Amino acid sequence: MILYTVLDGLADSVFAIAVVYGMLFLLSLAIRPTRWLAKKFERPESAERPAVAETKPFAVDDVKDEDMMAAILVASIDARATMKTDIVVKNAKELK
Repeated sequence: MILYTVLDGLADSVFAIAVVYGMLFLLSLAIRPTRWLAKKFERPESAERPAVAETKPFAVDDVKDEDMMAAILVASIDARATMKTDIVVKNAKELK
């Protein structure tokens, strides 16, 4: 009867971990050239942007009820906390 010792289990575990890391390393080497291909095929942004139709500016009079005002305030507070810059509400619409 062959006994399987803790040392044998440790050696098998280390070997299995080494195989997994080796496969991950080979995979990273295979993926690395795609970065250069992606940069090669990027399209530069055009200097001209399509004109946007003029719309009337968003005003407090556009707020229909208290729920809409609360939603605008919560969204602006969250955006201010996330972006760490000043926030200007340009548009708000009610979704039904």
